[in-house]
Amino acid sequence: MKRISALLFLCLTHCISSPDNKALKDKKTEENIIKDSNYVSETNTPTKVNKIKTKEDNKIYNIDSIDVKPDFEKGIEKLQKFIRYNYKYPEEELQVKGIVDVNFIVEKDGDLSDIKITKDADFGTGNEAIRVLKKCPKWIPGMHNNRLVRVRYYLTIPIDAYHE
Repeated sequence: MKRISALLFLCLTHCISSPDNKALKDKKTEENIIKDSNYVSETNTPTKVNKIKTKEDNKIYNIDSIDVKPDFEKGIEKLQKFIRYNYKYPEEELQVKGIVDVNFIVEKDGDLSDIKITKDADFGTGNEAIRVLKKCPKWIPGMHNNRLVRVRYYLTIPIDAYHE
């Protein structure tokens, strides 16, 4: 009986003082301290989450990397008609022929922003293209992962007019 008690005592002493048990006890103590305190990780604060969301929301996507491309509300043919109807050619008596390449951002609300001319046919054709696009009605914005996104759009406007 004494031998059984001594073995049982040794076993209990070993179990209580084992390093694994001590680490488990320390971990539980640490968890209790975290639960009991008002400790909040910086990554979970609303301010940090909003900042991350804002950065992601302002990303400008390339037109080839999104699910649904932006489009003029009534279709590309209507956009071409809108440009032809509103575009004013230079008043000089000369023949203007060429293309105007322009790119812009279609915003989440359908507005156009950051309009830039990358190729101009001269005689004010690029500035006129910017003026016309600023008058442009809202577009249907692009979508990626079922969310509205900002998209960089590229457009070529042919210029072929003769004024006498």
